[in-house]
Amino acid sequence: MKIIRHDAYIAKRKRNSKLFALLGFLMLTGTLFLALLPNLLLPSYVMMLAGFVLFNIGMQQVGKWTRNPRNDQVLDYQLKALPDRYALVHYAPVAKRRLEHVLVHPGGALVITVKELDGVIEERRSRWRRKGSGLRRFLSFSGPQLGNPSIETEASIGALETFLAEKQFDVDVEGAVAFIHPQVELNIEEPDFPVLHSEELPAFITGLPADESLTAKERDQLVELLKGGEIVEAPATAVRRRPVKRRAA
Repeated sequence: MKIIRHDAYIAKRKRNSKLFALLGFLMLTGTLFLALLPNLLLPSYVMMLAGFVLFNIGMQQVGKWTRNPRNDQVLDYQLKALPDRYALVHYAPVAKRRLEHVLVHPGGALVITVKELDGVIEERRSRWRRKGSGLRRFLSFSGPQLGNPSIETEASIGALETFLAEKQFDVDVEGAVAFIHPQVELNIEEPDFPVLHSEELPAFITGLPADESLTAKERDQLVELLKGGEIVEAPATAVRRRPVKRRAA
């Protein structure tokens, strides 16, 4: 499988996440000094709230972009056995958006929304929630968030379809949601998109119907549209050694 990754974008997000967390921390500690001044008591509360939000947003992003392995690396590992007619594009620049994971395959393009949460995840009629006590939710405020994978996937598909239409490139675009944490339990009913554990992705992807009208050249053109200035990481090719002939004694 071919891998296209925007390393400069990842490095930028790492820097920004650390900056946000540091700025939030400085604002929180600054409120300790402002609170000592009676005339600045109200501004200190406002600053404390803003610092708390900024710090937690920063820590969420620090976890996402500095985790080893990151979400994109987990997908690389799970899909590494796919042949070269598949290409996985990470953080593709599409108009003013970044599509985090797009797989180009013989049937078109697959947008993959990745979540790295553990615990019990439930979905009912496009409404998602993570089961747990209020204390656990509070303690996980700085960690990865569930959001609404259905809405996120739909938005990514729409953005990619609009982008390709502007480029006059006609290809089927589908979506899937993948949970990569090994200790996640999924209770899903009538999802808008396929919801999978990460280890289920290879079988799901190879089972996608192929589009006979989509040629290998057109798939390469699609990858180029999504690639931009990304660095292509080609799969390692095993070197075959010639058998050594031994003379009979």
